[in-house]
Amino acid sequence: MTRSTAEPLPGAEDDLPVWRLIDLGRCEPFRAQTFVESVAESVASGEVPNTLIVAQPSSAYISLGFHQSFAEEIDPGFLERRRVPVIRRVEGGGTTWLDPDQWFYELVYRDDSGGRGGPQDLERFLAAPGRAARELGLGAVLHPPSDLVVGDRKVSGNAGGDWAGAHLLVGGFLGRADHGAMADLLRLPHPAVRPLLRTEIERWVTSWEAESGRLPAWSTVRDRLVEAFRALRLFRALPGRPTSAEESRFRTETLPRHQDPEWRELTPVAKSPGPLRRRIRVAGPHELLVFDGSGSGSLTVAVVDGPDLRAAYVADVSRADAPARLPRDSREFEDLRSSVLAASRDR
Repeated sequence: MTRSTAEPLPGAEDDLPVWRLIDLGRCEPFRAQTFVESVAESVASGEVPNTLIVAQPSSAYISLGFHQSFAEEIDPGFLERRRVPVIRRVEGGGTTWLDPDQWFYELVYRDDSGGRGGPQDLERFLAAPGRAARELGLGAVLHPPSDLVVGDRKVSGNAGGDWAGAHLLVGGFLGRADHGAMADLLRLPHPAVRPLLRTEIERWVTSWEAESGRLPAWSTVRDRLVEAFRALRLFRALPGRPTSAEESRFRTETLPRHQDPEWRELTPVAKSPGPLRRRIRVAGPHELLVFDGSGSGSLTVAVVDGPDLRAAYVADVSRADAPARLPRDSREFEDLRSSVLAASRDR
């Protein structure tokens, strides 16, 4: 017999909405990343309450955003060297490197008692991981729409989406940050772009350990996170377990779908024609934009902060030399500003 979503679970102590807490612990990457999809079907149907899942992947993998191209995003040489799985999310966002030094939280909820999805839910729910981090000595605050930052450096990435009639909000903390893997996994149009990318990642992406000098136990972070949702009067999460239907669905539907190369290599949404060759999101508004150069056989790399062009480089595609930096007072630099503004409108 399934429990009505209107019934309080045993142990409810106030008038807060009661959610189920599933702690998957340290588990293999497909379970850590995609079990949320199996739960979404149960939540959407009303068979179970809204659910908070926490997990930690047991090994490294690459997480690919739903709208991204496997062939365009992932460097094949990196996959040959590292032999890690690539898992396509059902949520949006960029390509990310995930490993056992990161801690996940995943919210699955319906309109009637959780929220309507979208940016307003990101702001509301991400107040809890921000509060939990600050109570543990990490000065994390929300940088809208979806990053938690310390100063101006990202320490937590988050994304929203919908699956099977339920809303999803998934994210996690960077306990440690492998900047090298983050830069090396991406396919780039020229080798000269990679050092620029690595510099930007090191500048804008941080970790719990780098900021606080220590790495707390995941159980400590989990407990403080659960308490933060309650203290902010968002919901009370009571320990529970996956249902047999959720486990069966994961084994027979979710996992096979994500292990199918056809799912991993879905054809992405067609890009608008134009000179923009590659857009690489580093963190928040910070990106590298690679354009076809004005001269034959050249590329221009724009280092941008939202619509603002901070630096620009020109690379010769026939050579592996370091790119030449464009002077800010040059005509080429000014012409590039227009391209950057156009790209920011299509972001």
